[in-house]
Amino acid sequence: MGTSLYLLIMILFVFIGIVVFIALANRPEDAYLDIETESWECPDCGFHVQAGDTCIYCQTKKI
Repeated sequence: MGTSLYLLIMILFVFIGIVVFIALANRPEDAYLDIETESWECPDCGFHVQAGDTCIYCQTKKI
């Protein structure tokens, strides 16, 4: 009974290790690299845009 429990625990740890390895290998380098995070004032409506390159109210692109 004791040996089979240890074997089951070892198999579980190997399985979890494989899952973690695959999850980390498939992760993109930087998923948020293309998002503009600098805030700016819209030249058309004056709204303070906190993130992105397009005003959410008047659809004006950042200059």
